[in-house]
Amino acid sequence: MFFLNILLDVNYKLIYSFFTLIFIIILNYYLSFFYDSKIKNYYAKRTNYINYLNRTYNESNLNTFEDKINWLIIHDTNQLKSRCSDKILLHYYSKKKLGKDICNKIFKIYHSEKDIDLKDLPNQFVLKTNHGSGFNIIVGNKTFFNLTQAKILLKDWMNIDYGEMATEFHYSFIKHKIFVEEYIGNNIKNYKFLCYYGKPKYVYVSIKEGENKYRNFYDMNWNFINFQCLSESHPTYHYPKPKFFELMKKYAIIFSKDFKFVRVDLYELENEIRLGELTFTPMNSFFYCKNKEHEIELGKGIIINNY
Repeated sequence: MFFLNILLDVNYKLIYSFFTLIFIIILNYYLSFFYDSKIKNYYAKRTNYINYLNRTYNESNLNTFEDKINWLIIHDTNQLKSRCSDKILLHYYSKKKLGKDICNKIFKIYHSEKDIDLKDLPNQFVLKTNHGSGFNIIVGNKTFFNLTQAKILLKDWMNIDYGEMATEFHYSFIKHKIFVEEYIGNNIKNYKFLCYYGKPKYVYVSIKEGENKYRNFYDMNWNFINFQCLSESHPTYHYPKPKFFELMKKYAIIFSKDFKFVRVDLYELENEIRLGELTFTPMNSFFYCKNKEHEIELGKGIIINNY
């Protein structure tokens, strides 16, 4: 009887292991099918969007920054991209990575525009939604602020699936919220680090001069690079090296380690650095340069494989 019990126990374990293996095989099959279907859907939507804008995309010939960002939009399903594109959850990511939150302070979070009450807010603030780009209202003085009009605008924004609208799909997985952020003033110095696999390679800054806007690019030793991407470089002015540049580079490394590519936006205030946002699809991939060789150079750091 003793040996029979052992035999039955062994058989039971073998049967259990067999069915567990079958379950894993079936599960992997369906997950693979779901993944393939999602990628095909992304590919169709993104390529239609690119064609609508009279651009081209060919997966057998990916050279430029635009090409490779489009490949990442379609194929890179790293869920952390959605969490870090959420302007509220980004605060938690900062705290996890640095041990402290270096984003601008949040005063209030709302699930609906109906909940906003000016009495609860400081005189100056910024109203934002957390799930897209450009969804913000700067309030310099709440005494003259028309909250009724703002609520209409916020309601419209809350109903937009930015991921579907712009075919930047990682935005579609963000739960929509409204939040009130600290106002840090105008003309704040903003440094945009282009980072590849945890290594910042280039940084650019915007320079306004009257109605004209320029962008200057620099390497990680603050040497000027005449890329002329997104706009002309300033013809004479070279932006001074920020006093916290070394610390900025350190932060850019920390915030970009989890991703194939990300743009890390850092603000330099008088005595501190703030994290603005992590951007995975700068300019929705359409990062035009005057010289196409520069677009190829910017794309070199993104390694495309397994396709």
